[in-house]
Amino acid sequence: MDIGDHTIRTGKDIRRIEPKAMHVLYLLACNAGDTVERGELLRDVWNGRVVVEEALTRIISQLRQALGDSQQRRLIQTVPKKGYRLRGEVNWQSTLTTAEPTPSADNSEALTSENAVSEAVESSTDSAPAKQPEPQKALSPAPVVSKKAWFVAAVLFVLVAVVVFTLNKTITDDTIKPDEQRISVAVLPLRQLSNDDDTLYFADGITEELTDSLTQNQNLDVPSRYSTLAVTSSEDNSLSDVASSLGVRYLVEGSVRRIDEEFKIAVRLIDADTDRVVWSESYTNTASSLFAIQQTIARRLNEALLPQTSDTEVAQTSSPDNIEAYQYYLRGNYWLMNGKTSEWIYKSEAAFQQAVELAPDFAAAHGKLAYLYARHDFHDAFMPREEALQKADAAISKALRNNPQETNALLASVIIDTAAGNFSSAETTLDGILGRQPNHATALYIYSELELARNRFDAALSRAQQAYVLDPLSPWINVNLAIVRFWRSEYKPALEAVQNAISIDSNYTWAYVWQAKILHRQGQLNAAITSMLQSADIDSASEVNSAYTGLLYLEIGDEERAEQWFRHTASLLGDTPQARFWQGLQRFTQPQQATDVARQLMLDLPLLDNRIFSLLPLLYQNYLQAGDREAAIVFLQSRIADTAPKVNVHNYRFYAALQALTPLPDETSETLQRLMTTIGDNIAPLLIYSLLTGHHTPSASAMMSGGWLDYYWLIEADNTAKGMRQKLLEQRQQASSQRALLLP
Repeated sequence: MDIGDHTIRTGKDIRRIEPKAMHVLYLLACNAGDTVERGELLRDVWNGRVVVEEALTRIISQLRQALGDSQQRRLIQTVPKKGYRLRGEVNWQSTLTTAEPTPSADNSEALTSENAVSEAVESSTDSAPAKQPEPQKALSPAPVVSKKAWFVAAVLFVLVAVVVFTLNKTITDDTIKPDEQRISVAVLPLRQLSNDDDTLYFADGITEELTDSLTQNQNLDVPSRYSTLAVTSSEDNSLSDVASSLGVRYLVEGSVRRIDEEFKIAVRLIDADTDRVVWSESYTNTASSLFAIQQTIARRLNEALLPQTSDTEVAQTSSPDNIEAYQYYLRGNYWLMNGKTSEWIYKSEAAFQQAVELAPDFAAAHGKLAYLYARHDFHDAFMPREEALQKADAAISKALRNNPQETNALLASVIIDTAAGNFSSAETTLDGILGRQPNHATALYIYSELELARNRFDAALSRAQQAYVLDPLSPWINVNLAIVRFWRSEYKPALEAVQNAISIDSNYTWAYVWQAKILHRQGQLNAAITSMLQSADIDSASEVNSAYTGLLYLEIGDEERAEQWFRHTASLLGDTPQARFWQGLQRFTQPQQATDVARQLMLDLPLLDNRIFSLLPLLYQNYLQAGDREAAIVFLQSRIADTAPKVNVHNYRFYAALQALTPLPDETSETLQRLMTTIGDNIAPLLIYSLLTGHHTPSASAMMSGGWLDYYWLIEADNTAKGMRQKLLEQRQQASSQRALLLP
């Protein structure tokens, strides 16, 4: 490592890194083996300026990439909640190599001889490392000195460890040559200077399109949309403050104004280091030219940032045949990126449908539709499963026919394959996306969903953390990290993740819902209800949220408020059988009350078993009350057949219910037991099935030792074994005390 020249050498390969990255590596090397706190690195490297922590995480990511440590992370280790540690033996060299030529784009291999590096490595393994110098707190980020002065004052250090040999034995495909140094640039939200929806959609849409276009250039580091929104939300921040906070050198900023039927777009590329405008242009055109303008701006930005890049390396998107379709596409994108739970998906779908009707070959619009349909049951039941899958398949086919690498269509296929248990196909598709776009945060968090479905909890956490490092200011990325933590029974960091999402966007209802779910599992019902009421204040039109709030009130025994929320859920569903079920839910839970009617309504209920709650215990009780154990077995087997072929976090409830009625095959039973061991307190709700069936195994008490037993009120405590009777009474008392806390 040459700290003065900002280069990392492995044999004949030379990689340049930016000055701040070398400064971070230098400080880690000075404290090799010890943890260097994030605050210390931020303070020393950014000279006390206030920056978001993403600036440091992006630097660490660059260092890992340059060191070939991106996957294994064995050399630069993350110390949770503290900072980073450099693992390996450090040898500081002061050997002067005055005969070496200076770095140049034409002769990168002449920077040093392979033999000199080999000798340095060999000598370092045979002798104790020299004393480490004290860290230079005011290390210049870009020293400018003469060659002679440099060679007299230079300090070379070589990281020597088995880890280095392992990680850097081969040169990775993402090697950065000296003439291809990565450039950091952020696309700031274009200012809307006209107060109309079309300008709003276009300003937001072109920001997103420009960000996406620059992100696809692997020579550029581009912070996510969420990061730039978070940093630019304060009007007090200057452009230099924004650049410093994001850890970038260049900023793209501009405005959109509508004058009658014409749009005036002004865009500037600013070098924040020198406060100089590198490139700027203005465009005045009608709506028919908007797509062409966006493409031109993207191309010109790439040319200004990387003049040596050929046109073939710049990502291009084919223009839709109908410019009105492009405007609908921008509108759909706006709602996809800015909408809140129950409303956004319908508005997005309507806009994208208009786009593809006007331009049937518009691949990007088909891809966005495919993604929406693939997520049909991710929260609210957007549409019936069969209809959603049919529409998703059609949209995927149309998108990929016009663009075989349309990312959203490919991600939609991954989501569908994961739900169907086609794990190999899903993995192949994700690997292909990440091979082209290694920093695609959405692909990484969807990869974490795949790993959860495969019961690979460590791999799921790793993927979720990779997505977080790339996009720490995305509310959804934070909630996804919380979901993975939840299934690992790591409730404290899970709560921290959702609370971080809320701090980023206080209107992000999905974060409040998962906060409630985590609190629910811990038995903190009053806090869970409070979280759901906060969500309802933002959006009261979600069927899932409304129904879940009613079920939480039932858990604390407040039947009156539960009924209010169930009736609200029914009002959202109109005149449908689903509405009829929610109106009569509490009556249907009573013994011998309209058993046949209740069962049929539940069997047709899209929300019977979803990611937030499950009504399976109610249906299970219904079968037992009617004496239809065989019918229950048939139903459970049919639902299992519709899901992934193996036990996972999405279908384990059906396997547990089936196991309470009939023995499972040995392999399936073993898989279920392994999963139950992994998910910790999340197994508590499974106890309800054995209790309803009348099984009181010794393991039952252990299952209820941690976590909250959902639907405990369905169980008559007197009919249970002594140990379980006591635990049920304790839970009833706990529910009563929590109900008292919520009383006015």
